[in-house]
Amino acid sequence: MILETILQQTRQHASQTAIVDDRGSITFGQLRAASSIMVGHMNRCRGNTQRIGLMIPQSAGCAIAFLAARRSNRVPVMLNFLLRPNELIDICRDAQLETVLSITHFKDHNTALEKAGFEVVLMDELSFRRIPWPRSTPSRSPNDTATILYTSGTSASPKGVMLTNANLDSNAHTAIAHARFNQQMTFLGVLPMFHALGLMATSLIPLSLGCKVVYVARFNPAAVITAIQKHHIQVLVAVPTMYAILANSRLATREALASVQYAISGGEPLPVSLIDEFQQRFGIPLLEGFGLTETSPMVSFNVPWACRHGSVGKPLENVELRFVDDDGGDVPPDVDGELWIRGPNVMKGYFNRPDETAEVLTADGWLKTGDVARQDSDGFLHITGRKKDLIIMGGEKIVPAQIEDVLRKFPGVLLAAVIGVKDAQRGEVPVAFIQWSPDVNIKPSPHDIRTFVCQSLAAYKAPREFYYVDEIPRTPTGKISKRHLQIPNSVG
Repeated sequence: MILETILQQTRQHASQTAIVDDRGSITFGQLRAASSIMVGHMNRCRGNTQRIGLMIPQSAGCAIAFLAARRSNRVPVMLNFLLRPNELIDICRDAQLETVLSITHFKDHNTALEKAGFEVVLMDELSFRRIPWPRSTPSRSPNDTATILYTSGTSASPKGVMLTNANLDSNAHTAIAHARFNQQMTFLGVLPMFHALGLMATSLIPLSLGCKVVYVARFNPAAVITAIQKHHIQVLVAVPTMYAILANSRLATREALASVQYAISGGEPLPVSLIDEFQQRFGIPLLEGFGLTETSPMVSFNVPWACRHGSVGKPLENVELRFVDDDGGDVPPDVDGELWIRGPNVMKGYFNRPDETAEVLTADGWLKTGDVARQDSDGFLHITGRKKDLIIMGGEKIVPAQIEDVLRKFPGVLLAAVIGVKDAQRGEVPVAFIQWSPDVNIKPSPHDIRTFVCQSLAAYKAPREFYYVDEIPRTPTGKISKRHLQIPNSVG
């Protein structure tokens, strides 16, 4: 299983660099030793409960704490340190935690947690100078819960997704085989490890391969570009918003990104226009993928030798896809339907939420994703919308992602988001929010943008209103948060 594979790499490559972060670097041997010492610290935590909260940015410290939790047979609950303290407390209570492992930087969160009755242990104040004692790995079952990750809650309250040892092991190994990753590659980690993609793609996969991973604790283009150049990064995993920022950075050049072989995008739809822009500027294809926290998370992703722009790639081995209509019946090939997924990567369920688990998991193991998708004749998966994100106007169904992709092609548009608003005559109508690039001084009229949209899409799909905002709200993991969009004074 994944823990044992990583521990084997710490023995075989003990002298090789495992992790580089803002504080320095550690070898695989040091990673093993530090995680062994951390087990001892965890054993002295209050209550010695099965679950322990980890509130640590992407770093060697987070990897050490995760490994230590698994070596002591605890379940690490990865906590989103970008939440407000009251939101964080709600999650800790939902996960039934007693102890949270944190760092001194999160002073306000730490104080709030302690006032709420949780034990807070500061990892950067612990001693790691003692010689670790030999420790055997506790026996574990493939179906044991290995970690709990909370969904981002863009449309509902966050739920704790229980991923098992088998889930993580299967997803790591099939993703490695799918992408042909090897031990000589260097990964860049810019996604936090409370994000399923961050945990899997920039921690579990590289460490299980014996690769070096470089962490940037806070995304900014200068730090990312510096890391790519200094460490000759080959594998970059980020969300589309981050790639859009890189594409608009004056610091980013074709030479600076020359070492990148894989620029994998996940977390939200990737505009085809951004793919084209990235390819033209840097000569690097953006490889879109698809996954969910509930699928550990990878379901499919494009690779350099099998890439179809506009798709999210071919599914990983052992991942089954099904496409169903509103009555639960299968739809014909290459026809849109709700995407159902089955395979060894599908979650055990939501923590302490059997009713909500039963709503999305069928008795025979299918996960109902709520995403509208189709698979073409060559096996590429296309995500065409979100079932609950569809706008129905006068009986016509409108997919916001389709309009957003067209808007992104308009000169100067950095980000775009489309939602449906109630309309007395037509039920719903689409409206658009636009964030302009910083160098746009004179903004075009809504009429000009609407005309542009109508050149690519049917007129009824064109947004009825356009709202120009300084910044489109995003979740802590970088996704556009449509539930936080607020209609300001109209400009069109």
